[in-house]
Amino acid sequence: MRTFLELLAVALILAGMASGQLKKAAAPKGAPAANAAGPKWKAIWEPVPFNKDIELRAISCVGPETCWVAGRNSTILFTSDGGKTWQAQLGGDPEAADEDLAGIFFLESKHGWVMTERNRMMGTTDGSTWVELGKVPATSRGLWFLTPSTGLVADRHDSQSQTHLNRTEDGGRSWTRASPCRVDAVVGGLSRKLGCMVRGIQFVTPSIGFMGGGAPVDMGTDVATFSRTADGGATWTHSVIPDTRHAVDSIHFWSEKDGLALLASGRTYWTADAGANWTGSVNSPAWRSFYASGEGKILVGVNENGRQIGYSFNGGRSFTSRPANLPALVRDVTFPDSSHGYLVGQHGMVYRYRIVPVDYTSQGMIGAGAPPR
Repeated sequence: MRTFLELLAVALILAGMASGQLKKAAAPKGAPAANAAGPKWKAIWEPVPFNKDIELRAISCVGPETCWVAGRNSTILFTSDGGKTWQAQLGGDPEAADEDLAGIFFLESKHGWVMTERNRMMGTTDGSTWVELGKVPATSRGLWFLTPSTGLVADRHDSQSQTHLNRTEDGGRSWTRASPCRVDAVVGGLSRKLGCMVRGIQFVTPSIGFMGGGAPVDMGTDVATFSRTADGGATWTHSVIPDTRHAVDSIHFWSEKDGLALLASGRTYWTADAGANWTGSVNSPAWRSFYASGEGKILVGVNENGRQIGYSFNGGRSFTSRPANLPALVRDVTFPDSSHGYLVGQHGMVYRYRIVPVDYTSQGMIGAGAPPR
């Protein structure tokens, strides 16, 4: 049987434990833990270059690590490990005299297309073997495919200052020309009917798509034009982005309503109502290359000399720039998702964007902006 002193000691111990628990519970709400940890992750650009001196001009990815790159000398490169290794599916010889490639588009891992500088088109149906498909219309821009058979491309006629949209139903072997792009605009207080020249095409669903371009007004002056379709490109509604003096160079939509237009001047404009209204972005330097992730969580622009990279995490409403000091000029940027991106450029340059542990290091990596986690 315990003595009175033993019972008193037990009571005091229990009271002390209860007091500690009460003090812990009474700690201010939101106060950091005694051993609060710092950030666990960071965003970086990491060099994963091709090992030959070839200018890489366009990139298309179908997942975070599966990408194709098109470049000079009829070069097509492939990676399935995020750029750790590159396989030359076509070309790859810096001394070759073959035709340069101007653009590349992949619908999914098997079906892809490239255009050459002289308007030839090649395609693949297995993701690795490329065949000649024929010619696309002259001075073509904005290649996009809706299905393995159905695709669109715009042809540009400088003499007429307008674009015709062309459609294929056989995977790019033949093309049917549609009506030219014409837009109603008010310039200098006067109503004008202008021919528009398309520079970019994008679809967010098989039915809903967008085009961006410009309408020449005076020598060296354009107004930015925007077009929308809700029937798979059969018909289009054309409009002008107000108070602009440069054409749209590329468009990037991540939903049926939300998107961004990059003008030839490097300025960006955002919309949240499918282009009915446009607003200029805050802190938007002169971007040369630009891309928005599929979810719209990260928008990335690279300036003319590769010295700065800008990031937006609010749909293009504002940007924050970081120094980059890339070793060569950037030709294209893409983001398969908000955590994985790539930029390509001169001299075989490739950098990949990744989210890595905060203590991760690699030679030549560059710090980057990251979406809120």
